Amino acid sequence: MRHTKQLQTRTLLNITLTLTFFVGGSEAFACASCGCTLSTDLVSQGINTTPGFSTDLSYSYLNQNEQRYGSGKASGAQINTLNAAGQEIEAFTRTQTLTAALNYTGENFGTSIQVPFLNRTHGTYGNGPAAIGSGFTTSADDGIGDVRVIGSYTGFSGDKSSGIIAGVKLPTGNTGQLFTSGTNAGQPLDSGLQIGTGSTDIILGGYTSGSISRYGWFVQGTVQHAVATDMSLTGTYRPGDAYNLNAGIRRADFGAKITPMLQLNIIKRQADTGTSVPLDVLSGVPISGGTLAYLSPGVSVRVGGGMSVYGFIQLPVYQNVGSLQLVPKYTATLGVHQTF
Repeated sequence: MRHTKQLQTRTLLNITLTLTFFVGGSEAFACASCGCTLSTDLVSQGINTTPGFSTDLSYSYLNQNEQRYGSGKASGAQINTLNAAGQEIEAFTRTQTLTAALNYTGENFGTSIQVPFLNRTHGTYGNGPAAIGSGFTTSADDGIGDVRVIGSYTGFSGDKSSGIIAGVKLPTGNTGQLFTSGTNAGQPLDSGLQIGTGSTDIILGGYTSGSISRYGWFVQGTVQHAVATDMSLTGTYRPGDAYNLNAGIRRADFGAKITPMLQLNIIKRQADTGTSVPLDVLSGVPISGGTLAYLSPGVSVRVGGGMSVYGFIQLPVYQNVGSLQLVPKYTATLGVHQTF
């Protein structure tokens, strides 16, 4: 019985370790689909009842190349109308994120430090009717993103199945990238497309987990709010609040090594604010923010020695964004987790 409980706890740990990376893993807030800024190591620490250290290394791939307007796919007529009125028409934003995390689990308290390394390329046709024909410009940047330091407390119940989350996101990522080629070469990249937000954010939340027959489940909710911001290259900028609700289930009787999983990830981002935030030329609403829901199937495999590997794909089931934005058709994540 004790062995079974430990196995279920470790399996659930593997689920939660990838929870946040399903939404992109990037640090930008310019669009609703750019990613979540909360690592899942904090949740895993609340579930893992064995004190000690663990590490996690994950890679996520996010290619935003589909134009969306509100809750539907943008039509050619909508794009042409906005372009004719002088709105920027973006082509793609491609982000690769490698995140390293060091976690410590104590008797009731846990701590996690997560350091992301981002590579982001972006292409846009620019503003105005002539831009689509001749105004294509690109940017590329890579480096350390915004570091997160997260704490958790699990002393509410004997089995440590519930806990609270509190942490901070630091402004360690670059906010000074310029366009690197094309008609806007040398000009500042949009604030929301930088690999850092320039803001210090607080992160608060909670989670709970349990099991029913052969199935384990979890629910997690968090909110992230910027409490301090810096002046951007193009004016003032404050990322909008982010609200995340994640739920997952896993089947526990597929053997001790292979565990299939399924998660539902819902993200609501408020619009960014500040003088550097672009506005829809027709409606005047910020070109940022939105509500998105993703279904994320995956699998975790224990390879022995306290190590497990995992892979997931995130598929959109609902996307409603402010004005015209780029969204991904899928997000992919691979990772390895090691306990000591």
